[in-house]
Parts: sequence; structure tokens; C-alpha cells
Amino acid sequence: MAYAVGRALIVWPTLGEYGINPWAFLVIDVGTAWPYAYGQLRVVKEARSKNWGGTQIWAAIALLSFVAPYAYIAGAGSGEMPLLAWIVIGVLMVLFGVASLVRVLRQIRSPDLKGV
Repeated sequence: MAYAVGRALIVWPTLGEYGINPWAFLVIDVGTAWPYAYGQLRVVKEARSKNWGGTQIWAAIALLSFVAPYAYIAGAGSGEMPLLAWIVIGVLMVLFGVASLVRVLRQIRSPDLKGV
């Protein structure tokens, strides 16, 4: 939750002038934090159980939860934001997405079941 609030505080001064409502962003970001985290946990659990259908469903939930705040920015700031803002958002999405993917893959492969 603190991470979501921190991101909203960054969005406010940097993207507020381009039509991004920081309160809407915060609500979306906080509202998707739990399904995102839970989805990741379930991906690990389902993959370890070799339940590929369940893995795909929970991966889709985690992915949609991850993308939702960025999708809001893309929709609300369409056309008004400078190219540099789009590049920074894209780079952040890739970095955070890869970090999450690496963490989930490590948990799936780990013999330690702690936290799952």
C-alpha cells in the first residue's frame, strides 16, 4: 500500500497537468495491489502443483492487476503527455514486470515452500 501511495505522490506533480487524476490512479493502484499479490502467490502454487490451467488463470489475474494502473494513465493522458513520459512509463513497466516475473519463477523453482 505504501508503494501505491508513493507512486500516486509521484504521479500528482509529474502527470497531473496531462489529465491524470492522482486520486483515480491511487484508487486503481491500491485496488489492484491485493489481486496482483494474491495472483502471484497462486501462480506459484498452481505451477508447483503442475495445474497449468490454474496457473494461466492466476497469471492473467496478476497481469491485468499489474497493467490496470498503467492502462489508466494511457487512457487518461492520451495524446497530451510528452514522448519522454511515455518512455519512462514503458521502461518502468518493463523493469517492474521483469522483476516480478523473475521473483515468481524463482519461487516456483525453489525447493523451499516458505510463503506459499
